Amino acid sequence: MNTCERWRSYELTLEGPTTGNPFTDVNLFGEFSHGSFKIKVRGFYDGNGQYKIRYMPEMTGEWQVKTISNVPELDDQIAQFECVPAVSTNHGPVRVQGKTHFAYADGNAYMPFGTTAYAWTVQSEARQKLTLKTLSENSFNKIRMTVFPKNYNYNTTEPDIYPYEGAPKYTEDKFTFDSWQMKPEDIGFDFSRFNPKYFQHLEKRIADLDKLGIEADLILFHPYDHWGFARMGERFDKLYLQYIIARLASYKNVWWALANEYDLLALAGQKPLSAWDVIGQTVQAEDPSNHLTSIHNFYDPPQHKDTQANWYDHTKPWITHLSLQTDNLFLVPKWIHDYQKPVVVDECRYEGNIEFGWGDNTAKGMLDSFYRTVLRGGYASHGETYIDKPNTTRSIWWAHGGVLYGQSQKRINFFKKVLDEEDFKYIIPYAVEGPHWELAAGASSDERKVFVYFGDNQPEFEVFDFLPSDSQYTVQYVDTWNMSIEDADLVVNNKDMVRLARTQGQALLLTKK
Repeated sequence: MNTCERWRSYELTLEGPTTGNPFTDVNLFGEFSHGSFKIKVRGFYDGNGQYKIRYMPEMTGEWQVKTISNVPELDDQIAQFECVPAVSTNHGPVRVQGKTHFAYADGNAYMPFGTTAYAWTVQSEARQKLTLKTLSENSFNKIRMTVFPKNYNYNTTEPDIYPYEGAPKYTEDKFTFDSWQMKPEDIGFDFSRFNPKYFQHLEKRIADLDKLGIEADLILFHPYDHWGFARMGERFDKLYLQYIIARLASYKNVWWALANEYDLLALAGQKPLSAWDVIGQTVQAEDPSNHLTSIHNFYDPPQHKDTQANWYDHTKPWITHLSLQTDNLFLVPKWIHDYQKPVVVDECRYEGNIEFGWGDNTAKGMLDSFYRTVLRGGYASHGETYIDKPNTTRSIWWAHGGVLYGQSQKRINFFKKVLDEEDFKYIIPYAVEGPHWELAAGASSDERKVFVYFGDNQPEFEVFDFLPSDSQYTVQYVDTWNMSIEDADLVVNNKDMVRLARTQGQALLLTKK
């Protein structure tokens, strides 16, 4: 009997017809059963007469799969396999735990420390390998990346391969907002016929990320498009979602991001705001493994969930966590409280030197955003947008991957290392209101450790009245920029004023006595 490790991808391959359009003419499902448990999983055409059904089993023991198809040669086929226990490095998919934080399926803690390289999988093979090498040398455990290619400033080179049969008709060699206004006759692709090689390559890279322990936060749609992939219409959007979920839902490290900057797709006339409920419901219905799902905004979030109609309603059941673009980090605890879901600030400006305000933050600014987001109970993503000058050929990490030139990533690595070593499984935010609004402070899950971040603030005296009463803490000074920790001859509580060293970029690590 074949075996499949728990939380890995089981695959059944069948030979079938190649005539007509196998992507639309053939319906194929597999009914997986384990004791009294049954689930129906969609299959897909992988080219060259091969049809596949994939599933990620979560229960050990014997399984059976029976096929259901409108094609006789694919129908009523039966296979069996045994799901064996996961090895020690396989913790399963990431899930929401305790409403507002994350953990792996086996219960191990997971705290996202993300980065962004949107179109890295359609770059040269050498650059893709360089991206994986760079990721292996850093502590990022989540990467935001697009399924479709992206056309935007500093990212206008055509990919070598496309996700559909056909070829582009729009041939501008630079990004222009006119490309958002495409007409049907400008589209050179057949959206009913996928290019399996494109998706085979994508899933290979997802598997490479999994080997590094990195979650693939897959952006399903985005507005930066001159091929027509952003304006396929409801029929072909659904066909695409069915296909990609059938292909990728068995990969344990996949997250679904319905869109990057969904509200810009509406502004550009690519998708109405009403489309996103249908898209979210389709993803929820098609995914047999219930992967994490989010939707990402362009316009800054409101202070309260009811104050801006165009901000997506993250209370909807297919949204598992908030994925936000904002630098209004003071409101992270409020959003956690309002929505009772994890809050991930996936774009809080990027470290770089390009001409856009979102891409010219300093390394210290990027680092500051990480500390302020994480210690307020949220999660943050890094990004880097360095370029020598306009129209140069240097690739930018934010779009292409490759090499990181900046200085924030090393300090972000240090921050994550300290949190891991001090057993911060997740953060309980302290000092979220009142006189300590300038601080970012959070406790470990057992509240034995408290991390207090001052950033540019340099008070000579402080009263830590947000700490629990009747507790005392020893103190260590953390230099967030020079990446050092030094014991301090201090004991603090929640009522006595203490004198502090005045150092820029300082944090305190408090340990309960």
